[in-house]
Amino acid sequence: MIFLKILFLASTLLILHSYLFYPLSLILFEKFFNRPGHPSTLSESELPFISTITSVYNEDKIIYDKIKSLTESDYPTEKLTIYIGSDASTDQSDQILDELQRRYSFIRFVRFEKRRGKTSVINDLMQLATQQRPTGADHVFVFTDANVILKKETLRRLAEKFVSPDIGLVDSRIIPKSSGQEGIADAEIRYISLETQIKHLEGKLWGMMMGAFGGCFAIRSNFATPIPERMITDDFYLSMNVLKNGGKCTSALDAVCLEGIPGELKEEFKRKVRISSGNFQSLKEFSSFLYSSPWTRAYAFISHKVIRWTGPFFLLMIWCISLILALTLSFPESLFFAFVFSALLILPILDWLLSVFDIHIALLRAARYFLSMNIALLFGFVKYLRGIKHSIWEPPKRNNLT
Repeated sequence: MIFLKILFLASTLLILHSYLFYPLSLILFEKFFNRPGHPSTLSESELPFISTITSVYNEDKIIYDKIKSLTESDYPTEKLTIYIGSDASTDQSDQILDELQRRYSFIRFVRFEKRRGKTSVINDLMQLATQQRPTGADHVFVFTDANVILKKETLRRLAEKFVSPDIGLVDSRIIPKSSGQEGIADAEIRYISLETQIKHLEGKLWGMMMGAFGGCFAIRSNFATPIPERMITDDFYLSMNVLKNGGKCTSALDAVCLEGIPGELKEEFKRKVRISSGNFQSLKEFSSFLYSSPWTRAYAFISHKVIRWTGPFFLLMIWCISLILALTLSFPESLFFAFVFSALLILPILDWLLSVFDIHIALLRAARYFLSMNIALLFGFVKYLRGIKHSIWEPPKRNNLT
């Protein structure tokens, strides 16, 4: 029984560390050990040339507004080229993009006749951009998703942060938007807000931000590498390769973007399963980070990513051990473990039952969201074990921004 209690305690502490103690440690590090950083921003004349990279598949409801947000940027147009690739879209996306290309001389639109997935489109667009302008410290790629709307000043705020040659990646601040009150949108928004703060502190303290959000981020072209064809989480792969090659990853909280997110649990669940399968690809790809210097990178990677990715196994262990101890220990110890075992089942079910009657309680919704996303992580692990054959995927049903 002592061994089971130790496993229960260790599993609980690991989960608490990733979601509570690790963020608190970053706050303490910032308070007591933060050192002055680089000069604040680049001047107008120092701004790099930007090539934006966007892969599109059936996004005709949002793609016009997305590209307009780029064309209406306050970034100097002589230093900006917009590259868009359509992954054999079957809706009106290609027609919209073709019209925009005729209207703006700095747009380069490419239609790919065969659907191959986002990764292949991004690689081809990067290659096209480097043919037009060689890679170097003064050439920055901005990877931005088709459903993400940039503020007028976003590109400039991203570019201004490349104040030192060792800064390889700058992430934007994604503000999720949802038009509905039901589903898990509120829980997802709170989670993204917490993640934004954690990543910002990782970048500010050590230049070791654990992955860009993916919706919009900038990389010096000389730090960008081709993405393996079957890699699901292209944003994380690009981010970690910057760190692997000696660069720093940070964020610009004033580089704001808007993104519509799924308001329904089933849509977010499907998205999380896909991302989870890619997480385990990344764990294999960057496993050397677990035991190699710099140790701040190892600490951030294990605390922020690895423990969360393996969290479902710790939760499953907690649940099974709670049942065993509830049935074998004497009162009142058994009562505690019976409560833990029951809570992991009852709280999500209770939230679902209340939602049927249009009753939404934030704490219950958070519990249901947390458990559902961990189940999605588990499904993603199974998908990874079965083998990932391609990076093709269907965009989720999102709340529109317009």
